[in-house]
Amino acid sequence: MSQHLGIAIPVYVNFAISGVERAVREMRTALRRRQQEEQVARQSAEREMWSELKETVTALLLSCDLALSVPAVPKPAAEKIKVMHDLACEIRTRLGVAG
Repeated sequence: MSQHLGIAIPVYVNFAISGVERAVREMRTALRRRQQEEQVARQSAEREMWSELKETVTALLLSCDLALSVPAVPKPAAEKIKVMHDLACEIRTRLGVAG
């Protein structure tokens, strides 16, 4: 049975030694523990996502800078790269990355 629980929290209650109040208390404790675990997992996933976004924006800015440093870049292409650079700077600001 334990293999089919999925994300459900098993709460084992022995009614021979536990009253209704204790069973309710055990259920509430298990529910609180599950909610805390969910919150920690959500925060961890959010931190990981922000980190990946910051790395991607940094790579985009570096690529734009390198492309703009090429001497023979046509002016129209350089203008478009500059627009991409400015947009990446705006994203970086919104992400709260110092730079």
